[in-house]
Order: sequence, then C-alpha cells, then structure tokens
Amino acid sequence: MYTYYKGYFESQGKEIPSIFVDFLAAGGQLVVSDPDILQELFVTKSKFVDKQHRARTIMEKLIGRSILLEKSTEEQSMKRKRLSAAFYKDKMTQILQILVKKTYDWTQKLKQDIKDGKSEKELNKLVNDHVTSCIMTSVFGETQLKQSLQFQTGNGEEELSLGICVGKLFFKMIRKQITPLRQLTQLFDRYYIGKEEQDLLKNLQNYRVFLQKLIEERKEQMKDPNHYSADFLTLLLSDDLYQQDDELMKDEISTFMLASTQTTATLITNTLYYYEQLPDVKVKLRNELSKVFTSNDQDLINIENINISVEQWIDKLGYDQLQEGWKYLYLVIQESLRIEPPVRSSVPMQLRESMNICGYNIDTETPILVHLFLLHRNPKEWQNPDKFIPERFDPQSTFYLTPDGRKRKSHSFAPFLGGRRICLGKTFAENIAKLVIPIFISELEFKFKKEEHYKRKPPKSLSTEINVPIILSAVKGK
Repeated sequence: MYTYYKGYFESQGKEIPSIFVDFLAAGGQLVVSDPDILQELFVTKSKFVDKQHRARTIMEKLIGRSILLEKSTEEQSMKRKRLSAAFYKDKMTQILQILVKKTYDWTQKLKQDIKDGKSEKELNKLVNDHVTSCIMTSVFGETQLKQSLQFQTGNGEEELSLGICVGKLFFKMIRKQITPLRQLTQLFDRYYIGKEEQDLLKNLQNYRVFLQKLIEERKEQMKDPNHYSADFLTLLLSDDLYQQDDELMKDEISTFMLASTQTTATLITNTLYYYEQLPDVKVKLRNELSKVFTSNDQDLINIENINISVEQWIDKLGYDQLQEGWKYLYLVIQESLRIEPPVRSSVPMQLRESMNICGYNIDTETPILVHLFLLHRNPKEWQNPDKFIPERFDPQSTFYLTPDGRKRKSHSFAPFLGGRRICLGKTFAENIAKLVIPIFISELEFKFKKEEHYKRKPPKSLSTEINVPIILSAVKGK
C-alpha cells in the first residue's frame, strides 16, 4: 500500500499526507501517520478508542474473546494485567535460559549441515522455523504431543507446524474479510461461504481441537505437586480467571502465537539481512559481540578466536543483560523495526463516541488505520528516512534529532503501537531477537547467493514473504 500511496500523491505533486481517507476499502477508512494524532489515540483519549468491532466478528473463531480485539473495559484491563505476568522477570529469566540453549543447539545443527554439504538455506524459512520452535516452547513448554497439524488446502492436505498454521489461518481470515461480498455488506461476516472458506473453517476447528489436547495434557501434568514450568499455558492454568475456561485459554494462546511468531521472525530476518548487506553494521555488531566477551578495546573483529560456551551465553544473555547491555545490537534492532515494521499498519480502530482529534472531527463509524510504515518514514521526524542508520536511536548521535534539530515526538516511533494498546509481548519479541542474532552471527557466517540481494533488499513484513537464498559457513576457527 505504501507504494500505491506514494505513487498516487507524487502524481499529484504532493507528499503523502499524515492523515487521509483511503477509498480502496468500501466505505473508506482514515489512514493516520501523524505522531500528534497517535498521542491522542494512544494516550490522551485512549479510553475512547477500541479495535474495530467488525474485526472481532471476523476473527471470532481464531481468537474469540482474547484481549487483542476486546473493547477497552475494566475486564479487558484486568485480563491484560493477569497475562502480563508471563513477561515478569522471574518467568522470562527461565524461558530465556531455555531459548539460549535451544538457539545454541540450533547453530550447532546448522554447522553439521554445512559439514554434510547442506550449506544452502533460505533465510526467511531458516529464521521462521527456529522462531516458531522458540515460541512453541515459550507457550507450551515440554509436551509429548507432536506440534503439527494436517492443514487442508485446495490441493489436499499438508502437515504444518502449529505456529505456521496460526499464521496461515490469520491471513486466510483477513482475505475472507476483503472478498467483494463482504466489502458490500457485513451480513455474511460470521459465515463461511464456498469451498475455500469451508476448508478454512475445518482447519480452525482442527486447530482448536489440538489446543484442547495440549490443555488436557498440561492439566494432567500439573496434578504432580512437583511440576513447575514458566510457559504461557501453565500460567493460564494457574490463574483462577482462566483455569476454568478452556475456550478463553485457547483464545489467548492463539493471540500470543499470532502476535509473536511471525512478527519476531520478520524482525530477525530483516535485521540479519541488513547485517549482511551493510558492511559498517556488520563490523560494529561483531565488534560489540567481541567486546562483550573480551572486555577490552583492541581491534575485536576476529570473533572467530573466541569460543563461547552455552553457560557463557546464558550469563551474557540474561534478562538484565538484555535490557541494559548490548547497546549497538539494541540500536540495530530498533532501526530494523523502524525502517520495516513487521506489522505495517494496525488492525482498524474506531472511537466509542464522535470527537475532535487534533482538529479533525471523527465519528464512531469511521475505521482508523494507523500506518506504521508511513509514520516511520516521516521526513519531518527522521533524517534520511529511507536509509538504515542505527545511530538515529543513540542520544549521543546527531541522527537522534529531527532534520530541523529538535527532539523527535514520542509517537513518531511505534512499531508495537502504544498506550493501553501497546503489544503485550513487545519486550518478549525484542528479547528473542537479541538472543538469536548474537548467537547466530558468532557461530555462522552467510552470504547471499544472488548478487542482487546486496544491491536491493526486497520488502519483508508480516504479510510479505521474501525468498533470499543464502550460503552458510561456520565462523572460521569454530
């Protein structure tokens, strides 16, 4: 959509406005990328802002009554507070230790693949498979059940991992919403019409049945008084608000996986792409990696001379270290989120009552789409907005300021939205990226198979797949 908007307004001799109505959607929707308007929507008047009610109807069989699309009420706030316990320090510390070991083992398996002559991989799939595995561990912990499903397609069935299934279900439901029939009326939003939508319904039902099996398995495990796990499912089953409501647990599990799997995989894929494409970024990141483990200021680019054990990784990638250390890694990840936010635009929102927002009168029936990609390319807020410059998030850098030398507005950067609607798993997603990337680049090197990928990066977001063949090699000396 960015290309469409840019082409249209440039043909009129104009820049893309920070607020306009897009009539590609039937009935029109308000597209917003003004940080002052976001301040109003996310903070000042947030109690009047809900996710669009229609989206809840469309997504009902996938995420039901989860907090993602629920109205802003005291009950929603209470649920959100209960769920946030999954990201408290004690829970996250245990999960991070497990994921560090899992990621280290993953890199060792890839090194064995290299020895076996299987060095060619596809970057997006490589990252997606590992992130999916990490998310499944975080959500379900240890399980004896095979975490894959037979997924019905137009050509038969295929076996897919649970995380991939959730992503496919989500995108098929989005397509269901934008069919010509539903562009004209909301009458059929709850129904599944035609063979493709009937297959979707069957997949949704199979998915929910499988989640029920996981819940029953964990209930049995928790009868053991010595059982302890920090995974998300155990948290739900330990909470009196959720433990008696299996359907609500399935709703929240689906939201957790939907909000974390593809967004985190996209973030890591994009960051690794820029790492390989931009030599300066690679040198600085590898220097930081060396400095973390050597604690001196010599020329540290020869990271291959440092052998790092799992125990050392756990120590350097602990909860506190991920929040306070790894300064340049933080800058690179933030810039990756800015230049290519995994979610380019929000689920449409709407106001509870008609009101004036920054001088614009907006009624309750108007869908409001926050366009994060446009927000992050605002030339009034960002110097050279189309360039990948991690230093723009460093307060000591001149790039930290706007082109006219002032401090950027607080909501000029919002990859996880903000206020009461900020993504609950924001820190979780960033932490996984912060632990996967350094372990990967310390053990492995890669080159793009196609020279074109060094010249131009294909866009990658939640809804845009890329195909980037790479050739893996072990870091020399390891």
